[in-house]
Amino acid sequence: MADLSGAPVSVPRGIEPLPAYTDPRSALKVALPSLRPAARISVTESAERYMRVNVSGQWQPFRADVAPYMVEPTDMTASRRFRGLVFAGPSQSGKTLMLQTVAAHAIMSDPGRVALFQMTRDAAALMEREKIAPVIYNSPALRGRLAKGRGSDTIFQKLFVGGTHLTLDWPTPEKLASTTVRTLLATDFDRPAWGNGTIGDGDPYTQMRARTRTYLSRGMVVIESSPGAPIEDESWRPQSPHDCPPVRYGVLSLYPGGTRGRWYVPCPDCGAMFEMTFARLVYPDSSDPVEAGEAARMRCPHCGETFGHDLKRELNAAGCWYHESTPDEDGRIHLVRVDDTDLRRTDLLSYWLDGASAAFATWAELVTAYRQAEDHFDATGDEEKLRATVTTGQAQPYRPRTASSEMEITLQGLKDKAQGIDTPKGVAPSWAKYLTISVDVQGSRFPVGVTAWGEGGRHQPIDRFDVIQPPEGAPGASDRALRPFEIAEDWKVLEALSTRVWPVEGADWGLRAVAIAVDMHGGGATTDHAYRFYRARRKGGEGKRWFLTRGNGGLHHTDRVWLRAPERASGKRRVAKDIHILNMATDKLKDAVAASLRLTDDGQNLCVVPGWMELSELTEFTAERRGTSGWEKRPGMVRNESLDHLVQARALHIHLGAEKIDWSAPAKTWAILSEENEFVVRGCGVTEPEMAKVDPAPAQPAVRPAPRGGWIKRREKWL
Repeated sequence: MADLSGAPVSVPRGIEPLPAYTDPRSALKVALPSLRPAARISVTESAERYMRVNVSGQWQPFRADVAPYMVEPTDMTASRRFRGLVFAGPSQSGKTLMLQTVAAHAIMSDPGRVALFQMTRDAAALMEREKIAPVIYNSPALRGRLAKGRGSDTIFQKLFVGGTHLTLDWPTPEKLASTTVRTLLATDFDRPAWGNGTIGDGDPYTQMRARTRTYLSRGMVVIESSPGAPIEDESWRPQSPHDCPPVRYGVLSLYPGGTRGRWYVPCPDCGAMFEMTFARLVYPDSSDPVEAGEAARMRCPHCGETFGHDLKRELNAAGCWYHESTPDEDGRIHLVRVDDTDLRRTDLLSYWLDGASAAFATWAELVTAYRQAEDHFDATGDEEKLRATVTTGQAQPYRPRTASSEMEITLQGLKDKAQGIDTPKGVAPSWAKYLTISVDVQGSRFPVGVTAWGEGGRHQPIDRFDVIQPPEGAPGASDRALRPFEIAEDWKVLEALSTRVWPVEGADWGLRAVAIAVDMHGGGATTDHAYRFYRARRKGGEGKRWFLTRGNGGLHHTDRVWLRAPERASGKRRVAKDIHILNMATDKLKDAVAASLRLTDDGQNLCVVPGWMELSELTEFTAERRGTSGWEKRPGMVRNESLDHLVQARALHIHLGAEKIDWSAPAKTWAILSEENEFVVRGCGVTEPEMAKVDPAPAQPAVRPAPRGGWIKRREKWL
């Protein structure tokens, strides 16, 4: 047999030679982390050993003593006694960092499949860019575990030596129905992106629990959020030491089903354990929010002594979590630690931290923000700043003030308020500075409301009428009623509103409207007719005075009023890119209108109810009621034009910048009663427009009904 060991090896053309065999020891070295058992180390200890965090621009080792209240919840995420953990707390309290420490523990000490759910795809990408990736790259131990190779380090997926697979996801029915993970982390659970309690087949928490079921006792769902869902029942009273108000969705909807933990600290005077809450802060009733915040002190509910914010860090270091126990033989519930055998029987751990205990917010900041939000509400009727400081700053659920039964608009209250207001209908009060006109659109009429505005947002309805007759020259105008839904020429009847003058009480001048708002939505071709009418007014040089309005329901809008072109077509209608629509966050504006209607003392944004308003017109103010999710029609109520008119008027008031006028030196010429004001008409009386003003409505001429079928109308000598 020939010896070919020394013969050259022929390699086919175009094919590279195979690489040399690797050393099995190097392959074993890479595989060893996957073969190691999970390290017996707590989540916080693992974070302190391996993880670095950004502290004022410098990357330093993680320290658990900065936020002692996060130690127990963080460590319990690795517990095999429980299947879920929810944490409700204020913003910037360290709760999101808890999710990062859980991921770091999986990377270094207990490899496994981890999914972190953010609100949206963009939010997930932002979190990876600003929080996840920087922590990994600036922590040598974590960076050393990051796998090499294509696809191992992307925005939404990261692979690590040892077997940990971390993904960044967002809540969609598909992801919640198909993902199988050991540890599922969810942040900002109360935001609208989580479906307000419903996504796809049901509530998100139940679906997330199903995703970890394959891992049995090792599966864990961790949820953190600031409370965002509104309180459903204003008459609620706690039934247990750590009971929570009823909410329909969000983190506090899950909290009652868990162990109900609260953070307690010892009183520096009597030593008794108590919960530091915003409600226990005492501060002077000063008109200066900053002064009130600087003087804020915490009061112990046991001894009544107060102490300053400088002791909070020391007290938090000595604090602990207390949970509810199972009821004893007498039905009483006690407070116990998480490792107590009498702990409430549930597989869900639940924690709720009040904003006053948070490490990264001072009591002065909380009180100042709250008082400033109250002042903003009193001035504008807008509750958004108040809601934000309560939910994100204090970590408490918010009950809209306008949804309280005490804050309802009542017919009797409006009647009482109108007594003694003798300004005649169609006449502006002596304090009026400018006027706005609001126009609604109905099937056979244009309901018109006129509002006079004065200093500090003071306002009063001064006229109300329905336009019911078509203008001259409109098709068939002589023998029919107004039909704005169907006939575009009928809109021409509104043109006279821009020239009409309303006299001012006790003065020799009158006022024309600074701005006119017309609703652009209704049946038939209302929107197309509104576009056509506005283009004609713009061509006539009045484009800056006329506004088409669109109402947008819901409380999630950032602004109350914004001017914007339509974003997309509706059906076969083209987008009117040349027209900017005055969009209104109607629920927010109705909150402000309701607050103004309830005011009885002279002050900011007071709405004066005139004595001339009929009972039916006053009733229209009460046609809707405020719920936790917005305004809704009351059963049996049909007309609400009085309320809608004030909503449009408030939108114009805001858009014109009238809220920001310095009345000691107004910069707006239309707010100064002088010759320079183009809307002031000297020496005039009441001028009637060339339109039918009906109050009450006169009898309508009989209109012959349309013939049935396709037959020709019967008439004499038709041939």
